This record gives sequence, C-alpha cells and structure tokens, in this order.
Amino acid sequence: MKPKHKESDMYAPIRDMLTAQGFTVRGEVKGCDISAVRGDALWIVEMKLHANITLIYQAMARQDATGWVFIAIPRPRNTRDGNFLKLKKLVKKLQLGLITVALDSPAKFAEIIIEPVGRDDKKNKKTAAVKREIAGRTVDSTGGTTKTQINTAYRERCVRIACLLEARGALSAKELVKLGCEKDAGRLLRSNMLGWFEKVGNGVYGLSGEGIGYLEDNADGSLVGYYRMKSE
Repeated sequence: MKPKHKESDMYAPIRDMLTAQGFTVRGEVKGCDISAVRGDALWIVEMKLHANITLIYQAMARQDATGWVFIAIPRPRNTRDGNFLKLKKLVKKLQLGLITVALDSPAKFAEIIIEPVGRDDKKNKKTAAVKREIAGRTVDSTGGTTKTQINTAYRERCVRIACLLEARGALSAKELVKLGCEKDAGRLLRSNMLGWFEKVGNGVYGLSGEGIGYLEDNADGSLVGYYRMKSE
C-alpha cells in the first residue's frame, strides 16, 4: 500500500530548495503556505496534493503581493501526461510558476519547473506586510532561476544505478537488485535511454563517459548527493 501524503509533506523539500538559493523561508505567513525573501525579492508558494481550481485562485490572489508566485504539487508519475501538460500551459498563461515535489522518492526533493514572469514590488504595501512578518519571526511554522531538467521517476532509478556503478565498479542487474535497486534494473541498463551505461562483459555494465559526466555536473544536486551517500 502506498503511503498517504499530506500537503505539509511538501514543505520541507521546498524550504530546503529555496534556502539553498539564499532565501529566508517561512510557512503560513499572512495566509500564504510558503513565503521566502531574498534581498528585495518576495516569493510565495501555494501547495496542494492535487492541482485544482482552488489552488489556481489562491495563487492568482497572491499576485497582488508579488509577481513571483508558484503553485506546488507532487511530482507526476508521467511528465508527458496530458493533464500535466495542460497545467503547465495554464500556469504560463497566468504568469505563475510551478514547483514539483518528489514525494514518491526517498530523497524528497523539490524542483522549479516553470518560473513566473516576476516584477518589481518594492513599493507594494502587501509585499511590505509579508516581509515584515517574515522579519519578525525567529521560529518557523510548517506551511500546508532557470527551468531545469525534470527528475522523473525513471531518471531517478537511473541515478541510483549510476551512483552504485560509480561507487562499486561494474555490476550485473542481479547484483544491483541485491543492493536495493528495483527489479527493472536490467531493463534500464539494456535500454540505456539516457546513455549513462555501457556493457563491459556478459550481463555486466559500467558507467559510460556520459554517465560519469552527468554525476560530475550534478554533484551538488540533492538527487545525486542522496544516492551517492546511500551507495557508500
């Protein structure tokens, strides 16, 4: 049985992502799920476990305070799903931003998929009120950049395999499953859709140059960092 998630489960991954970008983050400020300040910039995030019209209305209302408003939902199982593609189109049309949270991953990370248009809000009274509230808090409460590659569940399974190959050398699919990978490890190695693996023996695979490069280029990312740690 899949675990039931709560809206508040998305808070920590989003907070950690924004904190890493230099924001001061607080939950439940002036009715906003998440508010974050960095210099003159104010970002607001409204979260829901399912995208619906209520979430859209909430986000549009927050645009009175700042041009940097995001909606946040759990990472979809399939990023090519028609409903998700329609949501992305609507978000762009309304000049909002979109964040997904990988609640289906043990790493529990957040990603910015779409950035809002943004605007200068230095003289906005509502912006000032939210900033004052954040500045006056020393204890946080859990709240209910550029477009990057979406870390789908498929990509995450490949990252897990790549980190194990990096740490332990060439391995077979059977060995990878024993080390905790899912049972489709063999299929991922053979299909090699991302180009990260290469066959080095009978049923044995190692990292390709592209795979090595990906791990090096994304060493600071939460996903690679998490699975490198697990592979030690």
